Amino acid sequence: TDHGWSGNQLLMGGGIKGGQVFGEYPDDLTENGGLNIGRGRLIPTVSWNTVWNAVGLWFGVATDKISSVLPNAANFDNLLGLDDLYANT
Repeated sequence: TDHGWSGNQLLMGGGIKGGQVFGEYPDDLTENGGLNIGRGRLIPTVSWNTVWNAVGLWFGVATDKISSVLPNAANFDNLLGLDDLYANT
């Protein structure tokens, strides 16, 4: 969505370390679940900034400039680096 901070993402290519899933599937999908905030909305456990941090670095964005591309990345402590996503870095 235009106002969310997460969603499903797939990365494909020869240099990607495949078979990884980041985030956690909710163990309780009922209204009483810990990630459920009502009306079918679930709080994600991983921000899209997590993945796009590594993608930005791969595209050549300098570490000290990543905040220009991902201004909200500083709000998350689980950002992925190049070695987390790419096999040959």
